[in-house]
Amino acid sequence: MAIPATTKATAKKAPTRKIPPGAAPKLTARNGGRDWREVFLETLAKTGNITLSAKKAKVDRANAYRIRGEEKEFAEAWDNALADSGDLLEQEARRRAAKGVRKPVYQGGKLVGYVQEYSDTLLIFLLKGAKPEKYRERFEHSGPKGGAIPVSLDELIDKSYGDNDQPDDNGETTAAS
Repeated sequence: MAIPATTKATAKKAPTRKIPPGAAPKLTARNGGRDWREVFLETLAKTGNITLSAKKAKVDRANAYRIRGEEKEFAEAWDNALADSGDLLEQEARRRAAKGVRKPVYQGGKLVGYVQEYSDTLLIFLLKGAKPEKYRERFEHSGPKGGAIPVSLDELIDKSYGDNDQPDDNGETTAAS
């Protein structure tokens, strides 16, 4: 049976798209037909963990980094996902610092109640981040009357080498006269 001419013209072979070695196709059955980038970014925003995000998206970690380098939009979305992850961590730190965590109390091996524990350490970190000008660590060194510390090169040399051994112009130590 002969194929009609109209069918022959439309029955062209679909063009094959070459995927670079190691690259994952955008849509995969392994991700339920979802773009692996979507799965990767969603997981990254929740966890902040690149390795875990790559495993969940079923893509090689190195390949994810390669695509990040090649696709500006993906790189920006990656950065945004990491920022979202940081925001989640900050939210949890605030919750634990202010509202605390309910912990069980046992006596004689039996649960007798609960205690609400708060994290002063998390609160300190949050304060240092929110108001660094007020809560950062400060180390100030000053000289007499709060001024500059006077430094004399001769004094430093004397303290470093003592009175007996002084470096000459060539940097070699010689006995002082």
